[in-house]
Amino acid sequence: MLLQEIKNIYHQELAILYGKEEVASFFYLVIEHYLKLERFVLALQPDLIVSKEEEQPLFVALSKLKLQEPIQYILGTTHFMDMSFKVNEHVLIPRPETEELVRWVLAKVQRKKNIKILDIGTGSGCIAIALAKNIPNAEVFAIDISVNAIQIAKENAKANKVRVRFIHKDIFELELKEQFDIIVSNPPYVRNNEKEKMHDNVLKYEPHQALFVPDDNALKFYKTIAAFANQNLVPNGSLFLEINEFLAAETEALLIEHNFSEIELRKDLFEKDRMVLAKIPYTLKQQNSSMNKLTSIVVFCGSSEGANPQYVQQGYALGKTLAQKKITLVYGGTKIGIMGAVAKGALEDDGKVIGVIPDFLKIREVFHTNLTELIVTQDMHERKLKMHELSDGIIMLPGGYGTLEEFFEMLTWGQLGLHQYPIGVLNTNGFYTELMTMLAKMVDQGFVKKENFDMILVDASIDDLLYKMNNYKPLPVPKWIKKEQL
Repeated sequence: MLLQEIKNIYHQELAILYGKEEVASFFYLVIEHYLKLERFVLALQPDLIVSKEEEQPLFVALSKLKLQEPIQYILGTTHFMDMSFKVNEHVLIPRPETEELVRWVLAKVQRKKNIKILDIGTGSGCIAIALAKNIPNAEVFAIDISVNAIQIAKENAKANKVRVRFIHKDIFELELKEQFDIIVSNPPYVRNNEKEKMHDNVLKYEPHQALFVPDDNALKFYKTIAAFANQNLVPNGSLFLEINEFLAAETEALLIEHNFSEIELRKDLFEKDRMVLAKIPYTLKQQNSSMNKLTSIVVFCGSSEGANPQYVQQGYALGKTLAQKKITLVYGGTKIGIMGAVAKGALEDDGKVIGVIPDFLKIREVFHTNLTELIVTQDMHERKLKMHELSDGIIMLPGGYGTLEEFFEMLTWGQLGLHQYPIGVLNTNGFYTELMTMLAKMVDQGFVKKENFDMILVDASIDDLLYKMNNYKPLPVPKWIKKEQL
């Protein structure tokens, strides 16, 4: 029979169920899989004839497609992150959204080495194997409740030449002594009441155990994973989750309830809330294991909110973190902009907040009225001196000219040896990346010494930045600075 005739039969038989492009895609996948023919073969050989033996699997596949069996299960294979994976009815078919989740993890860890990763509910192993393939130094673990899924995942790991430690275990009974840098999961999250919106190719063939959750306890896996992550993530470890687009707010609230910080929702290609990243907060034990030198920090930031909501959000998160760590917040004393957000975050967690504001700004009624203490100075210079006296660390958030002026004066004082405070830059959304590039150029051109450039501690993570500041080793005081000047 002519191959073109078989193609026409595919379109005739499947048109009622699938779109024209999807049917064409099925046909080309089938001939590539069974006949090893490229999709452009009919353009080059329109009169190509296939034998009875060759056409037989094509018609078997057609009959299965008419029953809406997924093409991936028919062929027994699919592609994910440029790799081939075996799939069958025991595992979910990897989705593009899950590939987006994996790429997000890779973007966050690309510079880290020797990290330990856990994939919860691994299924075909696509997440764990893709991470192991792209992070050669990572030690990757993966668990699943299904023995059949674990077997398929092991075969996929072998086929893709990576090492993953697979564990057959129920997440609700999971106990591991290992500590992980990253935990990632795509757990069941589809509510039973959402079944009517799903296609038969999913409902009839994909494993319901990996898909559905009760309507009245839709986040049961997320609750268990969050509790597990609290115990098994390293300080400032990351939890990556694929989520139900309709339960994004509830998932975020759950993570907050479990004391996660720096929670970030991300949309998929279809602009649906589909992924979330959360950082594990430092526990009291972990705090005590670091040097814990900081007792008060002066924060320089904008009195406006800026164009990106992340600036205000991270300012608020910084305030809360300082309060939770019992670190006094010293800041510019206003109730507006990022400044106001930092103060609000600290005050909501019963933190100590000291505002320092010049008299002319207080008169304009922009000062905060509910602080632990408000100090009014005569001018801006006296304000900086007072902030310096009240703090033992400095953090700069996004801001404008005033923020930069305050920061660079404090930085210059540190260079001169007038203080030895750790100086941090919270690089929210890459706000100060270009500034740091400019400062590096100053080093390269001989205007700034490398050791003075290294005084600036930069990080986009609040906990990572505070960790660096707590463990900062100051430069020796210049000999030409007199002791009474310190």
